[in-house]
Amino acid sequence: MSHAFPARYDGTCAADCGNRIHPGDLIRYDEDDQLVHDECAPKPDPLELKPTEVVCGVCWLVKPCRCDE
Repeated sequence: MSHAFPARYDGTCAADCGNRIHPGDLIRYDEDDQLVHDECAPKPDPLELKPTEVVCGVCWLVKPCRCDE
């Protein structure tokens, strides 16, 4: 999912709200590459790991950690 940015043109939010997007509104692309209001976009789960992240079995931090030193 992309970062929020200000809209430059009028449009319609592709999320369930269906409200108009006006220039200056904070918007982002959703997982289907549709423009939605920033507040309508699903928020990422802070506990969900990225595919490249590995959790250390000793300290339970995301590697790199100091356990391998």
